[in-house]
Amino acid sequence: MGGRPQQGAVPQETTRYFARIDWNINDDHRLQLSYQQTEDTGTSNIGASNFTSAWYDTPTELTSYTAQLFSDWTPQLSTTLRASYIDFLRGQNCRAGNDVGQITIRLNEAAVAGTPLDGLLTSGTSTRTLTGGCDRFRHANEFEDTRLQLFGSADYRTGDFIFTVGGEYENYDVFNLFVDTSSGEYIFNSVANLQNGIANTVNYRNTPSNNTADGAASWEYSRWVAFGQARWQVRPNLELTAGARYEYYTQDDTPVADPSFQTEAGIPNTTNLDGLSLFMPRLSFRYEPFDRTTITGGVGRFAGGSPEVWISNAFQAPTVFASASNVAGVVPTRAGLPASVLASVAAGTPTAIDAIDPDFNIPSDWKASLRVDQEFDVNIGGFDLGSNYLVSAQLLYTQSEDTFLWTNYAQTQPNPALPVGTAPDGRAIYADLQALGLQNRTVVTNGSGDNSYTFTVSLSNAFDNGFDFFVSYAHQDIEFITEGSSSRGISSWRGQTAVDRNFPEVRTSAYQIEHAFRVALGYEFELIQDFGTRIDLFGQIQSGSPYTITYDIDNNNALFGRAGAGENPFDNNPAYIPLAGTDARVVYASTWNETAFNGFVNDLGIARGQIHEVNSLSSRWNQRWDLRVQQYLPGVPGASRWFGDNRFAVVLDVENVLNLLNDSWGTRVNGPGNNQSPQIRADLVSAADVALNGVDGATALTGDAPRTTCINAGDCVYRYNEFRDQPVNFDSNSASVWRARIGLRYEF
Repeated sequence: MGGRPQQGAVPQETTRYFARIDWNINDDHRLQLSYQQTEDTGTSNIGASNFTSAWYDTPTELTSYTAQLFSDWTPQLSTTLRASYIDFLRGQNCRAGNDVGQITIRLNEAAVAGTPLDGLLTSGTSTRTLTGGCDRFRHANEFEDTRLQLFGSADYRTGDFIFTVGGEYENYDVFNLFVDTSSGEYIFNSVANLQNGIANTVNYRNTPSNNTADGAASWEYSRWVAFGQARWQVRPNLELTAGARYEYYTQDDTPVADPSFQTEAGIPNTTNLDGLSLFMPRLSFRYEPFDRTTITGGVGRFAGGSPEVWISNAFQAPTVFASASNVAGVVPTRAGLPASVLASVAAGTPTAIDAIDPDFNIPSDWKASLRVDQEFDVNIGGFDLGSNYLVSAQLLYTQSEDTFLWTNYAQTQPNPALPVGTAPDGRAIYADLQALGLQNRTVVTNGSGDNSYTFTVSLSNAFDNGFDFFVSYAHQDIEFITEGSSSRGISSWRGQTAVDRNFPEVRTSAYQIEHAFRVALGYEFELIQDFGTRIDLFGQIQSGSPYTITYDIDNNNALFGRAGAGENPFDNNPAYIPLAGTDARVVYASTWNETAFNGFVNDLGIARGQIHEVNSLSSRWNQRWDLRVQQYLPGVPGASRWFGDNRFAVVLDVENVLNLLNDSWGTRVNGPGNNQSPQIRADLVSAADVALNGVDGATALTGDAPRTTCINAGDCVYRYNEFRDQPVNFDSNSASVWRARIGLRYEF
């Protein structure tokens, strides 16, 4: 499997080509033609729990052509016409080979006892997962899209007004092949089984033809845009701008119909974007009430992001999922798949996993901002500390409307009905789809309630002696209903840290940076006579990333229900923090360390007697400093007759320069994410069972049993088995190392 990685640093390469031609046709018309090609290479899936065979390369290639015509027809009328074509290609190439299956090794202390790995794991019943082979999401994964964009606008000036009208057309065409696990996932639950080639479970997904090429999706849509704007110079120091933008979607392609989706989920899976629209009014102003004072602001509605990434899931060809247990003599490749799973897929009825809600609306955000810029001089008691300082302050408020949201209709709208259970703390317990052998039905729909405030203040100046600086502070307060953490609908749904991921509450965003400072220091001088030298130092100091105290769960004990079709649960269910002493909702097994848990809760100041508030804790602060040195050199002799002034520049960039000076500096840490640091290993047990057989003697409710047993909140209790005092600060190896690059730039 390639062995465990000795280091996480891998080569990356970027090649960029850019060419532009500007043609001044005459005094009134100018044509601009540009060509760009970018090729990037990278490597993903690098981690301490992944063998090097699980790494995969991610080459991308982008090619674009653009033509723009700028015309002045009269002193009052000017136009802009633009046409562009963009082709984007992304590869995901397994180091082990795309025909190799994923090898998943799930081990705990008992599983390694008496083996050469004895003593490696010391976490009791907690399972650790190691992965090798080709990642199951790369088995058949090819993506290419093209965009054709046509744009036109006209500006007309009359008196104190400038009127702008225009339109835009975009055609988006995509080819997306994505059939996960089509080379098989081979799961081993013991060292002995791994050594003997006995897979505890083999998971497999494909189209009934067992040919992944039949799972490719090819579809397109068009977006039509009209916009208009009026800019009014009300007074010499006051400008008002009002406008609106209207977008309309047309689409002929529809997802492949799956009648069972309508039957089981209550909605068809054939909804597309055709006929959707979005109206976006906007208003802004610019006011200069005093000399060197500028106040700007505005309010308006803006599109909430391109929908194609998540909409694409609904267009994937329906597939069949199959699984086999205790398979001997396995060869973890596509050619070595057991005949039983191949036959099951061939004989199965393909089912669609994803769909678009028939009532889906294009997401959008309402934004309001206010900014003040003030210039000033500093001369105190005859000490001149410089002129033309600039202080800026800005407040930005965002309120989402019809944001993206994912719901698993197999749990919320199943036919036949599957009543929802109730956990001791009142949260919902949904069906365990895996245990029931049911397919996921993930629907992308809309939610509401997102809002955010961002306040920034900055100070800057550039002095005659060559020194300049910029310092700023930013504060964020971001409340999200979902972040959309994956390109897959099912992963975006199950990846949410929420009390109820089918109906998530508005909560602190995992991406919130509550406090952030930025520093930029620059100095320009002449190290070589007549040729400038510039040194810049950039600093970022910011508060830590949010995280949540969660339960440690596994495939047999998902607590509140789990997805189907081999989708493993994440450790992202926020834990109930019991009251000190006796709490009617919780009982404690003999293996529970109450002293350590109480110390942990008290040290972090976590509220008790409630479900832990999502993302209410944060990791420690981070800082990073980058250095840039630029040395300008003479240009090409004689080229000035064609290009005018021209010169070369040698540029040295050192990222995280503190780590270069000392390998213990510049280390970045993150708070625990999904599956990184669950603190509490618990299960649900019947209250009656505890009364009859005691805490340790009660039988854990696994599979779908929690939903059917815990009808009311008092029917069951949490049994807390193990407190894992895990770290809450995780080193980010990729962000903690220094990087340097040197380049040569030609300017003309």
